[in-house]
This record gives sequence, structure tokens and C-alpha cells, in this order.
Amino acid sequence: MPHVLARCRLFLALLLTPLALAAQRPVKVYISVVAEGIAGVVTADQLNPAGFEYERFRGFMTAELLAAIDGARAAGATAIVVADAHGNGENILIERLPDDVMIVRSWPRPLGMMQGIDSSFAAAVFIGYHAATTTPAGVRAHTFSSATLASVSLNGTPIPEAVMGAAIAGYYGVPVVAISGDNIAVNEAQAMIGPMEGAIVKQAISFHSAMTMTPAAAQALIRQRVQAGVARRASLRPFTVTTRCSST
Repeated sequence: MPHVLARCRLFLALLLTPLALAAQRPVKVYISVVAEGIAGVVTADQLNPAGFEYERFRGFMTAELLAAIDGARAAGATAIVVADAHGNGENILIERLPDDVMIVRSWPRPLGMMQGIDSSFAAAVFIGYHAATTTPAGVRAHTFSSATLASVSLNGTPIPEAVMGAAIAGYYGVPVVAISGDNIAVNEAQAMIGPMEGAIVKQAISFHSAMTMTPAAAQALIRQRVQAGVARRASLRPFTVTTRCSST
């Protein structure tokens, strides 16, 4: 009988050790943030430093990011890296971020809107994203630069910035688990990338118009959707480009 008990203890130890090690590993979440898909944003007045509402909307952008951070942590995130990926890359009010959050700011940077991601991350989240140039129904729809690029394609398929970001994350084996933005942007990303969680914070009416949630309501929705996405990260596959990659 003692031999049987000893074997049982050994078996349980072998069985539980990988689970214990997994529980001890940090759960790193990467968050890329732009502004066009933030609740209330409809024109350059909210997006550019010269706009009369820009300073207020920097605050709303930061608040939506904080909601995403709260949601990720509620689902077990232990480390978070943020990329300020809008405009000059100097929009987020960094003094409002938790002290243990790291943030990538300004340009140039080799991985662009995804600078800082690597294979150590468990999940990626996109906040404030917008539709592609080729999907003009979206609020402020463009791909990287509305002034210089009419379309951006990956292997012949026009894509939004979210797909390029997902492909970079996928290269490192990281799934995109949640996205926020208008209905056009969220639906477009889910159709092209996969069944991530979507926080639709406004309904697009035109390039410069939307029916929008209030900032507080949008933040609550983002917190909920990011928590759900990070919680089910194991069931979401990284977006990978399996054929030879070309972009135009």
C-alpha cells in the first residue's frame, strides 16, 4: 500500500507541475491605440493638436486605454505594453497610466504601430481602430496615410491597419483578442482576422459623422470586451500569412 501511495503522489506531482509553472508565467498583453475609433471622434477637431477638441479627446483616448488595461488585468494580465500609434505618437497622457505599464511613443520605429511586440506576449488588443481606405463607409477611414496612400494590400487583398497589425502579431504567435472602434472597423477586422471580441463604440454615418456612445459607456464596454477576449485567448488563433508575403 505505501508503494501505491508513493506512486500516486509521484503521478500527481508530474501532472500538476506543468500547470503550476504555467500559472507562474507572466501573462503579457500588448495594446495598440489610435484615435479615429475612439467614442465621439468624427473630425480632425478631435484628432489633431490644432483641433479645438484635441486636448479633451486625448483624455478620452487615454480613458479608453485605461479601460482596456483594467479589462486585461481582470482576465489575468500581469504585464502590459502600450503603443501610442496615432499621428505623432505622442497623444496618450502617460501620467495617467499605472506605473508598471510601459509605453512606446513617437516615430520612426521598425514595427510601426506594433513596436514592442514579441513572442513573449499572450494577447494583443487594438483600441480606437478605424476601417480601411477601401471601406469609405467608416468614420475617418484610411490606411496609414489618407494623404499619400489610396490603398494598402497584402497579397493582393486591400487591408485595414488592423490586419497589418494582426499579421505582425501573428508572426510572433500572438492572437488579437479584442478591438474597439466604429461598427465598420470592428466588423471589417473580425471578418478578415477572426472572431475576436469587438467593442463597437459608435455607428458610422459617414466619413465625418457617427452616432456615438458617451465616453463612460464606451469605456465600460471596452473593459468588458477586453476582459472577455483576454480570458479566451487560448481559443483564438494568431493571424498568420502562410504564403509568400507581398504588399502594395
